[in-house]
Amino acid sequence: MKLKNALPFLKDAWRAAKKQARLGDRSFLDLYTDIIRCKFKYKTALSDYLLFNFMEYRDPKMRKEYIFSDDWVQLVHNLNPPNSTPGFLSDKVLAYKRFQKYFYRDVLIVADSTDEAIRKFCETHEVFYAKKAWSFAGRDVEKIKVDPNNIEDAIVRAKQYDMLEEEIVQHPVMDTVSPNAVASFRFTILKYEGRILILPLSVRIALFDDVDIIKMGQSSSCVAIDEEGYFISPAVVNDSVFDPDFETRYDYHPITGVAISDGSFKVPFYKEMVDMMIEITEGEDEYGHLGWDIAISDKGPCVIEGNPWGHYDFYQYYDHVKRTNQGIRPTIEAFMGRPIRELPIK
Repeated sequence: MKLKNALPFLKDAWRAAKKQARLGDRSFLDLYTDIIRCKFKYKTALSDYLLFNFMEYRDPKMRKEYIFSDDWVQLVHNLNPPNSTPGFLSDKVLAYKRFQKYFYRDVLIVADSTDEAIRKFCETHEVFYAKKAWSFAGRDVEKIKVDPNNIEDAIVRAKQYDMLEEEIVQHPVMDTVSPNAVASFRFTILKYEGRILILPLSVRIALFDDVDIIKMGQSSSCVAIDEEGYFISPAVVNDSVFDPDFETRYDYHPITGVAISDGSFKVPFYKEMVDMMIEITEGEDEYGHLGWDIAISDKGPCVIEGNPWGHYDFYQYYDHVKRTNQGIRPTIEAFMGRPIRELPIK
């Protein structure tokens, strides 16, 4: 850990340990030292420790069944081409051009468009999203609301970005659990020697504010989904304020009152979403590790974006792991046919 990052981490770990000691049966000192121990032993972020529920999962054998940052990097470097490869898909524009069939909405690439085409896009769409090609975790994304009396302002703002996207109109059933932002389903899919492995599915939903669901914050939360498309966990907030009175697990949506964790909520177009993911993966032989963000409109699923570096937390949330009482490492290593640490790098 770099020295400049050490003090903020230790302060946050202190606050997190105080909160968790109040909520559970472990002492503050036990939790605080354990968080620091895991940081050095596994290179866990503090959010990993909390979301993986290492407050409860203390057995070293159990913890070794998780994959952490080094394993994740090794896996991505084995299954994907090098980052320096021309056309690497972290570039959102190139990713769109490769998979545009599955976006199912109006998208404009600014560099490829005339001024007239950009103006027409702004005149056609009252609301749209503007994105930079190289960004992640919702950074460099702007939701632009067009003032019909000042189209020029929207045009000027649009030209500062690399791509413009029509706003997705979410399926009304999903509005009941994410009323203020489009819910984003995270599929992490591995492909190796022609075989496909879909890792456990989670969805990000908005609990409170009008937020960009891709961005991290107190309004964004994740829910685990089973293989039949049912919600199977509370909505879990990635805690970043560590206020002892701030709830991080919600069984009911705080705005709509819809039950989240009782197993009754079924995702619309779930089979169609999985089928689309399989179709994309079967046709993709260059990238064996992709994290997909998928939305559901009233017409069916559509791609938000694909990410070669899809993060390792979504499929390892406590609510996924507790179903089998086993981390994801044995599943991935059985699929790959060898330990992750022994995988060669392309």
